[in-house]
Amino acid sequence: MPGAPVPDDIESQYNPRKAVPDAERFAQRAAALSAATRARGGGRLDLRYGDGRLATLDVFPAAVPDAPLHVFLHGGYWRGRDKSDYSYVADALVPLGITTVVMNYDLCPAVELPAIVRQVREGLQWVHAHARELGGDPAALTASGHSAGAHLIAAALPPAGQPLPAWAPRAAVLVSGIYELEPVLSISVNQEIRLRPEQVDAMSPMRHPPTPAVPLLVAAGGAEPAGWLGQSRDFARACAGAGAAAAFVELPGTHHYSVMNALETPDGMLARLIEAIARPRAARA
Repeated sequence: MPGAPVPDDIESQYNPRKAVPDAERFAQRAAALSAATRARGGGRLDLRYGDGRLATLDVFPAAVPDAPLHVFLHGGYWRGRDKSDYSYVADALVPLGITTVVMNYDLCPAVELPAIVRQVREGLQWVHAHARELGGDPAALTASGHSAGAHLIAAALPPAGQPLPAWAPRAAVLVSGIYELEPVLSISVNQEIRLRPEQVDAMSPMRHPPTPAVPLLVAAGGAEPAGWLGQSRDFARACAGAGAAAAFVELPGTHHYSVMNALETPDGMLARLIEAIARPRAARA
């Protein structure tokens, strides 16, 4: 992989909690903001989309029916965090007229990564099928994810050359994701993830860029470790090389956790990027 760090540096490059010693402070902030979001009411919580223990989602509807519909997937290296930590995303998107869905998924090691990817597809199918009931337009479905959530969206999309299913988002914003999974085999969190060498190829979107039919904005914090930041830059390049409308966006001065501050309010940079794909300029005029 271009720009890959030397093996001795893999833990610091690919374990965000090693790179950001005060990561817990950001988790606590997100949880507090999200609790306040839910306390204000108006959301439909814990709707079930599948059979998995954590196959539930929360919906925060926009003020008007048939609004653009956006699905957000949380991070946590596929083995932690919860949708309840990210309710605050609705505070950024609902004021922009976007019905917001924050989706959970089962976690490693209770399930393996390929099962989570299948579950995300199931969740997107469910949201598309129930879009009208949720107050959204099924033809205006978009998605975003942070960290592991960004990977899951990329991995859930059909690869180039395969038909585009009806449930596929029409565009996506991928924030600080990991797209080449070989380094995961060598870091400490794999004790919980339990990724196996034979799963790496199929689970690495870098090796199988998703369909060019879904435009992608691949974002990352400028203060992320070089290896992690390079993954986003290289993935956008790989997708563009496969014919997609893919662009890399760097958020200067932000690291793996502070980058999500840009999705707390409607004027945050990530909120504006999502608005750009969810409500194209012609529709906003």
